[in-house]
Amino acid sequence: MKWKKWFPWMGLVLVIVIVATYAFYQYWMGPNQSELDRENLTEEEYERALELIDIIKEEDPLGRRQNVTRRIDPQETTGLVFDDEKKLNKGNLVDAMHLMTHQKILATEKAGAIPMTHDNLKEVRDYLELLRDKNKIKSEDYLQLGRIIERWEQAIFDEIDKEQDVLLEEMYAVIGFSNGLATRAEEELFILNNFGEEYVYTMDLKPMPEEEEQKEDVNTETEE
Repeated sequence: MKWKKWFPWMGLVLVIVIVATYAFYQYWMGPNQSELDRENLTEEEYERALELIDIIKEEDPLGRRQNVTRRIDPQETTGLVFDDEKKLNKGNLVDAMHLMTHQKILATEKAGAIPMTHDNLKEVRDYLELLRDKNKIKSEDYLQLGRIIERWEQAIFDEIDKEQDVLLEEMYAVIGFSNGLATRAEEELFILNNFGEEYVYTMDLKPMPEEEEQKEDVNTETEE
């Protein structure tokens, strides 16, 4: 009759196992409704996010891709400080660039996000050039980061998952490494949940215009 004494405890253990399994599934098996930042999403954005979750689950029913699409402390700009020479350092640039990769990659861990916009690309480029002008960066680091930025300026993101890992290595990170490129549905869901619908266009970002073209545009506007 000893089993009767253990029966309530066995039931409790079973409940704990079920709850833990469900929590594990919800966290690891792809995006779900609970990850959506309902307070910051419009009704249209929320409905679209639900559609994208269904698409992602159809594409990856077992959740093997483990993409983090939940809201992760996003910011709209790089936050780089240009006018304080004491704060100029490569680490600030690497961190900003790293956060700009998050909308386009898979990873089991992500913290923070910055949208991949022309304005933010211009800021990281300008910051890199300022680091060089102020002798705050080694030439090999300048060339390495410059090559990555140049690819982004040309809207080439086919290796951004590998570039993200390079940036993490520069940060001496031990987690957050990429599991590959995000699908279009995964990227759109990440953008909606972190930046809003106005940034969905960054999925198909155009190459940055050449400086000469920019000057011509400014001169034309001035003449008008």
